[in-house]
Amino acid sequence: MQYLLRKLVILGSYLFFGIGLGYAQPSTTDSINLAFFNTDIEAVVSAIAKATNQTIILDPKVKGVMSLSSVRPVSSVKALEALSTALRMNGYALIDANGTYRVVTDADAKLQSTLVTGKRIGGDEVITRVFKLQQESANNLVATLKPLVSPNSSMNAYSGNNSIVITDYASNIQRIAQLIASLDTPDAGNVQSIQLKNATALETVALLTKIFDTTNTANPEPAFKIAFVAEPRSNSILIRGGTSDKLAQVRNLIANLDVPQKEKFGNIWVVPLKNADATKLAITLRAIVAADASLSAQATGQQLGVQTLPNPAMNQNPSASLNSANVANVSSGQMGSSASTSALTSSSAPSTGGIIQADPSTNSLIITASEPLFRNLKQVIEQLDKRRAQIYIEALIVELSAADAAQIGVQWQNISGTSNNAVYSGTNFNAGVGTGANVVNLSSSTNAILSGGGAAATVAPAAGLNLGLIKSFVGGTGISALVNALESRAGTNILSTPNLMTLDNEEARIVVGQNVPIITGQFSQGTVSSTGVNPFQTVARQDIGVTLRVKPQISETGTIKLQIYQEVSSINTSLSTTTGGYVLNKRNIESNVLVDDGQMLVLGGLMQDSYTDSAFKVPYLSNIPYLGALFRSDAKTREKSNLMVFLRPKIVKDENELKNLSDSSFNSMNQKRENFEQAPKLIPKEKLPTLDEFSTIQTPSSKESSPSAVPFSVK
Repeated sequence: MQYLLRKLVILGSYLFFGIGLGYAQPSTTDSINLAFFNTDIEAVVSAIAKATNQTIILDPKVKGVMSLSSVRPVSSVKALEALSTALRMNGYALIDANGTYRVVTDADAKLQSTLVTGKRIGGDEVITRVFKLQQESANNLVATLKPLVSPNSSMNAYSGNNSIVITDYASNIQRIAQLIASLDTPDAGNVQSIQLKNATALETVALLTKIFDTTNTANPEPAFKIAFVAEPRSNSILIRGGTSDKLAQVRNLIANLDVPQKEKFGNIWVVPLKNADATKLAITLRAIVAADASLSAQATGQQLGVQTLPNPAMNQNPSASLNSANVANVSSGQMGSSASTSALTSSSAPSTGGIIQADPSTNSLIITASEPLFRNLKQVIEQLDKRRAQIYIEALIVELSAADAAQIGVQWQNISGTSNNAVYSGTNFNAGVGTGANVVNLSSSTNAILSGGGAAATVAPAAGLNLGLIKSFVGGTGISALVNALESRAGTNILSTPNLMTLDNEEARIVVGQNVPIITGQFSQGTVSSTGVNPFQTVARQDIGVTLRVKPQISETGTIKLQIYQEVSSINTSLSTTTGGYVLNKRNIESNVLVDDGQMLVLGGLMQDSYTDSAFKVPYLSNIPYLGALFRSDAKTREKSNLMVFLRPKIVKDENELKNLSDSSFNSMNQKRENFEQAPKLIPKEKLPTLDEFSTIQTPSSKESSPSAVPFSVK
């Protein structure tokens, strides 16, 4: 009977296939029998919508026929999944839009898909899912996974939060999600730390970098790249990247390198320095080692119940041990003994010090110490052996001075009477400049010239305009009156721009001027009248001109501290004498200032204004109106001087800034040299013959025997 019923069902299927009909009838157990053969898609969707009691909207673009059948009844959920699979095979998709299903084409499905965040949804429903990556780059994975998505589906990378957005069928997205989970692992980009016990991290990293090609140009993928970084504080090596096999190889190599040395009393290292001075740095390191060893000795003595006795020699001169000895090693004392400064002791306690010696010829340090101590010293050396910044200092020294003077006066004398008896009267003022500034000197000099007797004593008259009247007198000649008028004006404008460059915390000095000998003492044997005079003088030389001495110091914040000494000196020729020596005009500034990088600073200055009014006159007579001018001489002088000093430091941090600064100064000086106008010459410049006038070479008449030109090449 069952066999007969099975035959009838099969026969009915063939009949349905032949006439293109089908049905979806719910059973009594809420299951659906599917039997569609070459049925119109619209009819299939309508039948399943009624059987599952769901709303399914059909897009007008969906056309054609489809076949869908089930051997046994299925549930409503399975029926919808079967419909979605059949539609997918025909190029259509079933989309769930808030409980309402839509049947659209594959091209429109990605625009109407449902966003799914983390829940697992299978089947052939079109969904959109966002994957946030933790290790790998989204752009790199998209290029790998894009061939796996279905046609008309999309996969895009969003680099903002390193995510991938995929719109595809749920079953395919589920398969892609498994691939993403397996690829987004920290194996290719994790960071591992290996702490060393005996070796030095910096030296080990340098060795590993040479052994392993960190650039790996043959395999540029991140999985094949490996990087090593030394962490000096904990003496560890940080490793990033690399495959598991390569990481295992690196670990084995580091384990073989990190072994203790066999020497009992430490090793000898030679540390070449790049920037620091080996001699100065050795003194600093000796002080550090001595202090650390002294503290260790005191701690050991306290643990043993012994108090460490102080060293009197160290208390008297703390720096003597650093400067006189090359060994700075303090070992732990035993019971009843004090700290010793010998390199090796008979104590069983290990020495905590080392020997530090500088080699000035190669600017290197030779260190004999244990490995832990050397690692600590190596970190200190790396911090101190950095390239120090340089400071370029520009100075501007401006000195302005002006002097105005005016002088007018009348001097007269009169001689009357016979040659035996004469009456003399007159005025005499030393108001002028020079020995001939008064009427008496000029009168005696004129008398000597006109008398013709003996050598004439020539006396220069006073500076300015001099008007006089000479009247004959028996036995001599006199000047009845002398009028002197003078007005002088002088001005000085001195501009000095010294500049210099120096290292941080190093003093620099520039002197522009002359080195003048100055007599400091003299001695002669015998007297002036004796013939045995043998005088000698002691002379000291002194720089006269512009002197600038600066010691800069850069703070951590970039502020520059300047210790400055600036001096401008000159010789006062008007006051200097041959016997008394030179009179020097000196203006100097010594100060400590703080200034920012590139900031203009006014260092100091002096503004001076002096006024002098002097009068030489005869009492009472000089006060007579109008006539009083004949009995006085007036002189007025006013002097003004301004001195200002400006300074601007500039920090030169690297080679590029140094090159730009040097090129700028060189080009500026070269431009000034080209624009310099030479003074006219007395001898006219003759035109010299040029090579063009002698370039014509006469060749022989026979061209065959001697060609006029022979081609050649220079290799």
